Amino acid sequence: MQGPRHKRGQQDRVQPHPAAVEVEALVLDVIPHGLYNDPHREHRDGPVAQAVGVKKFTLLDGTPVGDMDLFDRVTLAREIGKTIPVPTPRGIRRMTITLGCLPGPEGVIYCASLRHLQDDVHQALVEAIESDTPRVRVVGLEDLSKAAEAKGLSPKILVVPRTPITYENLTNLARSNLVEAIKRIIISNEDFFVRFFNVAGLISIRQHALELLKGVGKRTVKQAVKQREKRPFTSFEEVKKVLKVDPVEALAEKIAEEIRGEAKYYLFIPPPDPQYPFFDYLPQMRGEKRQR
Repeated sequence: MQGPRHKRGQQDRVQPHPAAVEVEALVLDVIPHGLYNDPHREHRDGPVAQAVGVKKFTLLDGTPVGDMDLFDRVTLAREIGKTIPVPTPRGIRRMTITLGCLPGPEGVIYCASLRHLQDDVHQALVEAIESDTPRVRVVGLEDLSKAAEAKGLSPKILVVPRTPITYENLTNLARSNLVEAIKRIIISNEDFFVRFFNVAGLISIRQHALELLKGVGKRTVKQAVKQREKRPFTSFEEVKKVLKVDPVEALAEKIAEEIRGEAKYYLFIPPPDPQYPFFDYLPQMRGEKRQR
C-alpha cells in the first residue's frame, strides 16, 4: 500500500502561527547579544535563541525569557507588536510595545512586555488592550511561566515571531546540535515514533518507506512487514531486533536530512519544492485525517 502523498499547492496555504502549531521546542543555540544576520530584525541586537519544534520539527528563533540552556524544552509564546497611545504633557504619543502572548487557563490570553515599562506606559498598555479584548490580560513575564506550568508545559518561555527560520539561518552550533535535539524528541515520544514502523508503506512500486532509513535493506523490510502483520511493534527495542539498526538514530538522521532539504523523498518534513514527493507521515502517525 502506497503511503500518503503530498498534493501540490498544499504548502501555499496560510500557515498558523508556529507557537500555535509547535507549542514546545528544544533549544539548539542561545546567542546573548543577538545575531547580526538574523532574518528577524528585532533579534539582531538582543538575546535570541534558535530551537526546533517538538511536534513538526519546525525551525524557530525567538526572544528567550530568562536563562536558557542548550536542549532545554521551552514553551513558545507569540511575539506581537502593539501600538498604543500614551498621554504626555505635550499630548498623545504613540508607542509600539513588543509583547509575548500565551494562552492560559480558562480561555484567558496572557500578554507580557518583553522589556520593562514605566508606570504610565504600562497603564496605557493595560487600558488599550484589556478594554478592546476582555479575554486578554496584561501580566508580568513570570506570569507567562506560571500559565505554561498550569497547562503542564515547560516554564521556560521563548517568544517567537510569526515566520519560522530555515536551516540556512541556523548558527554553526545550532546545526551541530540538530540531530541530538531530534533524537531527544524521538526518545521522549517513543510510543508515537514507533507507530511509523507500523504504518510505513510503499513510496513506489519497488521501494518501501523503511528503506529510506540508513542501514535498512529490502530483506529486513520484508521481515519487519511480516512481523508487524502478526503483532505491531511496541518499542524501539523490538524494531531494532528486526531491522538491525538503531531506530532512533535512523529516524533522527532521516528527519535532519529532510530539514536540510537534501532528501529525494520526504516522509516527515514538507520539501522545499513541492515537486519533490512528500508522504506526510506525522499526521498519519497521530491518526489524523489528511487534508485534501
